[in-house]
Amino acid sequence: MSDLNARVVRRSLRALALTPALALPLVSAPALAAPPESWPDAEAVGALDFLLVLFIIPLGLALLIALLAYVPSMARGEKYKPGLAWRNESEWFGGPTEGLEAADKTEQPAVESAETDRGGASARW
Repeated sequence: MSDLNARVVRRSLRALALTPALALPLVSAPALAAPPESWPDAEAVGALDFLLVLFIIPLGLALLIALLAYVPSMARGEKYKPGLAWRNESEWFGGPTEGLEAADKTEQPAVESAETDRGGASARW
């Protein structure tokens, strides 16, 4: 296939892929429905109620959650100071339970038997 034909096919496929996304908003129409006449008219909402529901309550909840998350570290007195070394013991997650010294004492049979046993990506189990 020549370069010009490939370019035409690519552009045609792009246009075909974008057509539903562009046509759908043009075809759709809003739902025109009225509420039942037996329903009472809605009361007007004041500016304070509007601000309270949309801004003040969510902001207050965010501040409360942040405060509740920050209080335990404030009570312990832990402070982060940039440039200082870590003050606690080293932690090895998933390592030996006896500590770093136990890692040097353990035998390595899995490494030695890796030459005889096959598995993984070679698909020879």
